[in-house]
Parts: sequence; C-alpha cells; structure tokens
Amino acid sequence: MINENLDPVALHEQYKDAKPFPHLIIDDFLVEASDISATLEEIDLSNWSYDPNVSQFQVNKFWNSDLNHLPENVAMALWELNQQLALDFFSELTGIPNLIADPSYLGGGVHVTMTGGKLDIHADFNIHPETGLHRRVNALLFLNGGWRPEWNGQLELYDKDNLARPAKTVDPILNRLAVFGTTDTSFHGVPEPLSCPPNRKRFSLALYYYTEDRPDEEKSPFHWASWQTKG
Repeated sequence: MINENLDPVALHEQYKDAKPFPHLIIDDFLVEASDISATLEEIDLSNWSYDPNVSQFQVNKFWNSDLNHLPENVAMALWELNQQLALDFFSELTGIPNLIADPSYLGGGVHVTMTGGKLDIHADFNIHPETGLHRRVNALLFLNGGWRPEWNGQLELYDKDNLARPAKTVDPILNRLAVFGTTDTSFHGVPEPLSCPPNRKRFSLALYYYTEDRPDEEKSPFHWASWQTKG
C-alpha cells in the first residue's frame, strides 16, 4: 500500500520542475517495504532471467517479472502498483492523465544486481512491442536496508547534453522511490560497478506505465533501449 500521507497533487510541481528531466525522489513510499526487502534477501535467484544480448550493458543484473514465481508479498506489491489507485497516484504526480499498467511487467518486476554489476547509461524503449502503447513513466522502488554509499549502486540521471557527469545521483536506500518521465532523452543508469560484499545484493521493484498516445514532440519510431557511453 502506498503511504497515505503522500499527496501526489502537492508533489506535482516538484516533479514537473525537476532537472535534468521531470522526476521525483520519494522516501517512505510503500508501507510494507521492510517486509518485502527481508523476503528478497532470502530469495533463491537460480531461475531468474538474464539477457545475454545486453550483457555488455547490464552486468550481473537479473530480474523476475512472473508474479506466479515470486513470494506472495512481493507479487502482491507489484500487483497493487499496477491497480487503478496506483495509476491515479502516478497520473496526479506526473500530470500525465490516463496512465495504463502493463500486466506483463515487460522489462520490469523485481530487479537484482550482484557485486560487480552495473547498468550502463541509457534511455528506455519507447513503445511496448506487444500492445503498441507509449511508455511514459518509470517507477523504481529501492529495497536495500543498510545500504552504504561506498558500495555504489546509485541511480544516476543525466542531462542529454552532458553524459560526462550525472546531474542527479540517488542512493538506493530502503523504501526510496525514484519516478521519472520516459522519453528518448531521459538518460539514466547505474554505471559504477557495485562494490558491496558478496552476501549483499541491490534490489528494486520496477514498474512502467503507458498511455495510448504521447505529445508529438516526444514521438519517434519504435526502438529498444538506447545505450550511451559515459562522457
């Protein structure tokens, strides 16, 4: 359940005016985050997905988007974040009306990165390849209790005209949400390899929201992630 003390309408101006592109960082987002984090710390990752086609860009990163093969409390959180209450929350926060959930959680679900892992700078795919809907919003909920900054794993947001240095750096601490608009120039990543102990992992829930159309100035032909070199 989303923290009922959060007012998405009141947060909209902060989101809209943020640089390098519309985004907001929200702490204490999900009521049950601590329980979900504890569950994930004990989970068996042996059957999780890993895409060898992008292994040079996503190192030691795995994911699971099948709610039927996730612990009940983890699956329930993902399910709830795809329901209308969550869609309304993110629509009011971002100012993008009529957001649509993706029941397949394509590219989303639970993400986990191991020691030495990284995610290169990129802008995400723009159109869902199965539904044809436009991808508009990313919501990433970090689930890492006691995470230390020196372990790296920070989410970095980049200005499209300066990929040498991040414009914003976000520590992936427990129950911190990063939500941002998804366009061809919303460059982000976790480019610094994790240096956490081998017994620690970086967990997050990843939700992506869509609309039937998007502003003309944001439109482009379908593409997968656009990977960039830092600098």
